[in-house]
Amino acid sequence: MAIVEELVLNKKYTLGRRVFWFLFIKHNIKFFLFLLILGFGVYFINTSSFKDWFSTIDTIITIGILNLWIASLIFCVILLILVSTVERYIQHRFLLSEHSFHVRRGIFMVKEKVIPYRHIQNVDIERPYHFRILGLSKLDITTARTDNFEDEKSNLIPLIDKNLARKLSEFLVLQGVQSHNGIEFNNKENKAS
Repeated sequence: MAIVEELVLNKKYTLGRRVFWFLFIKHNIKFFLFLLILGFGVYFINTSSFKDWFSTIDTIITIGILNLWIASLIFCVILLILVSTVERYIQHRFLLSEHSFHVRRGIFMVKEKVIPYRHIQNVDIERPYHFRILGLSKLDITTARTDNFEDEKSNLIPLIDKNLARKLSEFLVLQGVQSHNGIEFNNKENKAS
């Protein structure tokens, strides 16, 4: 019952800080390489051989203006990195209500999947090697579909912090067992005991 007290009902959860940094590195490696190339470009532009080359050419572009353009480009790339990472991070949220588990995906086109606790049959935590190093997990929830009596294994949460995954899986299994046995979860009764 200690796990039930750690997760709060009707609170929107994100996937954890480790997920944010994993997404930050995974999806932005190309931007980091681009910034590295720009940094080398600024270094070579500011060396003496390029300064002499710019001084001999009668041109509107000076080294100061070129450095300003490159600095502006670096700022825009860093801003793009931050915005894209935050967008990927906040597009997955979940909510534990009294009778069901809600998973919300997306920002502009939001899709929400609601799974009643009574339909949850199994919760698997998968941890490939590179996830174990970073303290991450993948949560697979097996549900029973009542319309055609087939099992549906859905990867609703593709990436989650390992501690949160453990708490969430224990909570979902406990709620599934309680709903199968006809015991309704009452947050006030659990807090009192």
